Amino acid sequence: MKVTASQAKELKNILKSIPDSRKAKGLRHSQASVLAVAICAVLSGCRSFIAIGEWASRCTQNMLKRLGCYFHEAKQCHTPPSEPTIRRVLQSADIEAMEPAFNNWLSSLLEGGQDEALAVDGKVLKGARDADNKQVQLLSAVLHGQGITIAQQRVESKTNEIPALRTLLEPLNIKGKVVTVDALHTQKKTANYLVDEKEAHYLFIVKDNQPTLRADIAALNLDKEAPHYETTEKSHGRVESRKIWVSTELNDYLDFPDVGQVFCINRHVFDCKKQSEREETVYGITDLTHEEASPERILKLNRGHWEIENRSHYVRDVTFDEDRCQVRTQNGPQVMASLRNFAIGTLRVVKKAGNIASALRNIASKPRLALQIIGL
Repeated sequence: MKVTASQAKELKNILKSIPDSRKAKGLRHSQASVLAVAICAVLSGCRSFIAIGEWASRCTQNMLKRLGCYFHEAKQCHTPPSEPTIRRVLQSADIEAMEPAFNNWLSSLLEGGQDEALAVDGKVLKGARDADNKQVQLLSAVLHGQGITIAQQRVESKTNEIPALRTLLEPLNIKGKVVTVDALHTQKKTANYLVDEKEAHYLFIVKDNQPTLRADIAALNLDKEAPHYETTEKSHGRVESRKIWVSTELNDYLDFPDVGQVFCINRHVFDCKKQSEREETVYGITDLTHEEASPERILKLNRGHWEIENRSHYVRDVTFDEDRCQVRTQNGPQVMASLRNFAIGTLRVVKKAGNIASALRNIASKPRLALQIIGL
């Protein structure tokens, strides 16, 4: 698809609306222009403030004009922001305003075509430290199937992911969507929040942090029966089979909110090259009734949860080398993570990019493409 003129205008307005904490006196480069430069540079594969500065220095006069860069009256030309300017702007950017603004713009491009499910998971920025010298951790919400981040929240150092999930999802309209999480979030309060307050559904994995619940589901011995649904796939030199069993027998017995059914999933992987195999069995619970979700759908939702690892966290780590990023202080780490999410989402929606690394290399060879993608 192509970003329309109205969508491009909306993005410009968003960049201008983000509060600028700098003192007005002596400013040359607007925050909006620096953010526009940063977006395009990251779309070209830039991973650091220095790389963004170098990208800006190579821009043509036409590109600098379109990016809204400072016009030097005496020299009668547009000048790019320097690396120190880019660093100051991005480290002090109002991330609380910038993050939802970027995510809302991306969501608007989908025009109602969002996936039915949302995966929530945390990620540690290994190179970044907060004021207490603890590693920065971000909690994200990513659409299944589309691999697009629609919300991201910093987990405060004195708390953990569990209460941060509510803050993350509070501004989102997720009515009718299925929220998938890892076992850490299998909590009664979280289930009540999703069903009663957000009018959404939950699909939780049950592990040892809920020992009684896990034991109750395991006691059904569901995997002793013929599977209710199964799949077998071969890819990347592996044969992977998945089997699922579901049950409503515990609906009135379990002390857990709005139980629709419980399930058991067995995953068997055979490595053709190494001639080795591994097997895993997990248990889960959902408020979706048997009429709302067949075994096939539950298995698909469970597998879809890993979109957040495979299509978001993995891309940020491997393609953008996020774990070795030298941006470590103030709001810089989260701002860079937000820019990476924005680049990944934009490439997936606008360019229909299946391989983000390939798309970045293509844009890096033709810098004007970055401006075209966001409508500038």
